Order: sequence, then C-alpha cells, then structure tokens
Amino acid sequence: MEFIRENMQFYIFMRCKLSESAKLILEILHTVCGNCACSYQTICHWVTELNEGKESLSDCPRPGRPKSCVNEQTIASIEKDIDEYPHISVRELSDTNGLSYGTVHTITMNISV
Repeated sequence: MEFIRENMQFYIFMRCKLSESAKLILEILHTVCGNCACSYQTICHWVTELNEGKESLSDCPRPGRPKSCVNEQTIASIEKDIDEYPHISVRELSDTNGLSYGTVHTITMNISV
C-alpha cells in the first residue's frame, strides 16, 4: 500500500483528536511507513493547527498572483494593441498590459500577425 499525504493527514487528524502527542504519532508513522512518513516538524505543525481548532488539514487557497497570467484575454489584448499600433514595442506592450517583458515577448512570438 502506498502511503499518500491524505492518508497520513487523516491518521494525524484522528490521533490528534485522541490527544496523542506529535512524538507518539511520529513513532507510529515511522513504524508503519518507514521513510515515507512525514517529518516531525510537519506533524507538529499539523497537530498545532488541529489543537487551535482547525478542522481540516487540506491546503487553503493562497493569496497572490495566479500561476499564469497568460490566457486568452491577455493574448487578445496584445493582438488588439498590435493591430492598432503595428510598430508598438514589446516594452510598450508590457507596460500597457501590466505583464513582464518576457511574457509579452513569448506571446508575440507565438501569435501570427
């Protein structure tokens, strides 16, 4: 049986609800999972969160910029700017669209004008 993260999270969740210590949870996980077990720091972090009232160990959405800003809308915006201003530079496109120079360069290399 493969020990996946969700299985270990569930095990830690249940053992924490039974008021077992992080050290005991780690010992049992190492006995069963060997080198696949979570680190002691990870177990301590999860136990702390559960003891503070968190009801799930699943990852919450994180704030910040999306992984990719290249989508159909940004590509269409760049194509529109190029159609309106055929001699516009990559730097101007970058500034106008709020994208990095490299992102705009990649987009312009992949569109047919």
